[in-house]
Amino acid sequence: MKKSMVCLLAAGLLLIMALTGCGGKKVEVKLLPEKAHLGFADGVVVEPDKPPYNLGGWRGDSEPMWKVEIPQAGMYKVSLEYSRPGQTDKAKGIISLDHDKYDSHELNFTVRSTGKNDRDWSVYQIHEIGGAYLEAGTWQLSIKPNWGDAYSGVDYFINLRSVTLKLEKEK
Repeated sequence: MKKSMVCLLAAGLLLIMALTGCGGKKVEVKLLPEKAHLGFADGVVVEPDKPPYNLGGWRGDSEPMWKVEIPQAGMYKVSLEYSRPGQTDKAKGIISLDHDKYDSHELNFTVRSTGKNDRDWSVYQIHEIGGAYLEAGTWQLSIKPNWGDAYSGVDYFINLRSVTLKLEKEK
């Protein structure tokens, strides 16, 4: 009796996993600082000298870019792993995703302070930005601050450790 009950429970669990998609292939693309193209990112540097790296020194309209290979079409959730000193205002930014002249997305985001004080850049958080439907193929992803009219030219944006695109829903 116990053996048949265990088998029945195991079969039911497998059926639930199959119906809900559990155990399926996880599709995730992670963009790292050392792979960024910094041609339009004046002053942005990859730091420190050993992993884990981040993009720092980010001021003005600097815009680091990555070439991204999207392996499968679907809805992707975009998240940032970043730091920002404590006791500072929120920072706004824009993530641009471009596939060709007819297929592009802009995701606006706001991040808050993560550090303990105004000199502490050491505390990193993961912040989910939003999502976009992406076709399979090569995309360009870029990130830039959205300072608005209040930018004085001296504030730093964020330290960026990674950008992750995670498939949430297949085509």
